[in-house]
Amino acid sequence: MKKYVNKLKSILGLGLSLAKANFKLRNEGSFLGIFWYLLEPLLLFAVILGVKVFFISGDFPDYPMYLLLGLIIYNFFTRATTRSTDLITNNSNFIKSMKINHESLVVSAVLENVFSHFFEILLFIGFMIFFKASLIWILIYPLIFVFFFLFVLGISFLLSTGGVYINDLQNVWRIIARLLFFITPIFYVIIEKNIIYYINLFNPLFYFLEISRDIIIYHQYPGFAFLLIAGIISLSFFFIGIFIFRRFKNKFAEMV
Repeated sequence: MKKYVNKLKSILGLGLSLAKANFKLRNEGSFLGIFWYLLEPLLLFAVILGVKVFFISGDFPDYPMYLLLGLIIYNFFTRATTRSTDLITNNSNFIKSMKINHESLVVSAVLENVFSHFFEILLFIGFMIFFKASLIWILIYPLIFVFFFLFVLGISFLLSTGGVYINDLQNVWRIIARLLFFITPIFYVIIEKNIIYYINLFNPLFYFLEISRDIIIYHQYPGFAFLLIAGIISLSFFFIGIFIFRRFKNKFAEMV
């Protein structure tokens, strides 16, 4: 037991160190620095909100916060997972020449995007203050995010493994992520249980979005079924992802 705890500490410690170094390197010399992370969701937010206001009739309470939170959660998912698709091949020198836990590379890629996600959440809190929303509910988000993080980490383990064997995986995954943007209720609202609702029941992102919005924006209990399914999705993807990754990681040095 102590052996596994020490190994976990080693993976997380190295992953965090790499994430900090990569995050700093990525923003070093940038004109806007970390503000780029805020600019992207803000621009997309402004475009979608403009379309909603001027071209789509109907009113929906707290739509600006609904939209922004959806964009922020989606951004974290796509950035972290897309980064993982070519992670092993881009770090072939580490894989071949250094004896490190390969898991640390995947952990670092996801943690690196946690930093940018943190600044986006601060932006969302600014919106909550502007719209005079209760801030107390945002305190629950870290608990939601732990499960979302494990889900994204599991997907990242799967994609980083697949990226070693499939050269075009990043291009394929970008298309899938773009399709998810339109399928998932990020900018639109599911009012009734129609075909779109039932399709989204098979969409893992849907559960994390709905739970976050229900609690943070609408201050309501999302329902035990939603919480249970989100928990099962999170842990299942995490354990399957890390199992597949560890099953194939000994072959990475040969493949890259």
